[in-house]
Amino acid sequence: MQPPEAWRRLAVAAGAVSGAALGSKLLYWLDYGDALDGAPLVAWLSGKTIVGGLLGGLIGVETVKRAIGWTRSTGDTFALPLFVGIVLGRLGCQFSDASDLTYGVPTSLAWGWNYGDGVPRHPVSFYEIALLLAFMVPALRYGLPNARDGDRFRALMVAYLAIRLALDFLKPPHGAAIAGTFVPATSAGLTAIQWVCVGGLAYYVRDVWRWLTPRAFVPRT
Repeated sequence: MQPPEAWRRLAVAAGAVSGAALGSKLLYWLDYGDALDGAPLVAWLSGKTIVGGLLGGLIGVETVKRAIGWTRSTGDTFALPLFVGIVLGRLGCQFSDASDLTYGVPTSLAWGWNYGDGVPRHPVSFYEIALLLAFMVPALRYGLPNARDGDRFRALMVAYLAIRLALDFLKPPHGAAIAGTFVPATSAGLTAIQWVCVGGLAYYVRDVWRWLTPRAFVPRT
């Protein structure tokens, strides 16, 4: 016997929250593990990542849905709140100092941002917001080709993972860091966050293919 739908919805929400909280921490520790070695406990507990939170929340939701036998897509419920939350969160990051660890590498461009060390740097959080708005506003407003339930959430995930994969090349360790701040390690030229973005994009490759070639998915009559 299936539990009442209200309880099932609560279970899915709990899976999203707990998965996001755990994922955001785990990926932060994986990305900054070398730099955090020997750091005080507060440094380990304070950091988190949006990428880890998004994918952790996804895993949490899918795990709960499988456990309770929920087959209907729930992603679109989260798409708009997550989109707004990411934009607001990145505004906060942009106006923080270097301790936030979201600054860009030095630049000679006119819009370089001083994060506290007197060196103009790429305002990567502004870049992130602009790219996310450019993709997600049309997707949320008009939908996607050959749309299915959950596609707005899938679009948000694909857009954000692709943006982070690209923009993290404008952050340390791909350039100069601010003295005294933590720097993530790289493996084969990518940080842990970038590798997780690659994995997340691979997970959604069938959906991207469906959007790009909608005629291939039209049922034959």
